[in-house]
Amino acid sequence: MELSFIIIDDTELDHFIARKMITNANNAYKVQSFLDASQALDYIMADEHEAGIKVILVFLDIYMPLMNGFEFVEEFEKLDKAIQDKYYIVALTSSIEISDLNRIRSYTAVKEKITKPLMAEDVRTLINRIAARFNLKLN
Repeated sequence: MELSFIIIDDTELDHFIARKMITNANNAYKVQSFLDASQALDYIMADEHEAGIKVILVFLDIYMPLMNGFEFVEEFEKLDKAIQDKYYIVALTSSIEISDLNRIRSYTAVKEKITKPLMAEDVRTLINRIAARFNLKLN
C-alpha cells in the first residue's frame, strides 16, 4: 500500500467516523490517530514511517485545544521540505467563517478543505484524486 492516513482531531467520535470512512474505502490502509496535534507533529518529525508509503494523507481538525490546526500547520511548514512532501494535509472544519476559510487557504501545506462530518464519498473521491496525482498503486 502506497497511501496511509493520519487523523488529528480532539474528539473520539470524529476519529471513529474518519476511521470508518477510510476502512470502508479499503481496510488495508494504515491509520494513525492523534487527539493532540503536538503528538502528531512529534510523530511526523520522527519520520520513521513504514517503507513503501509514498503519501500520508492527514485529516486535520482546525479547532482543537492545546495546539489547534492552524498552529499545527505553522509548525509543519517549518519542517524540511523532504518531510513535507510526503504529506497531503486536508483541513476538516465545520466553520463557515470567511476569515477561517481564507486562513486555511493561506497555508501551502493545506491542500484541501472538507466540511465536517467526513463522508464516505469525500474519502473515496479524495483517495482517487491523490492516487492519480501521485501515480499511486491502490490495492
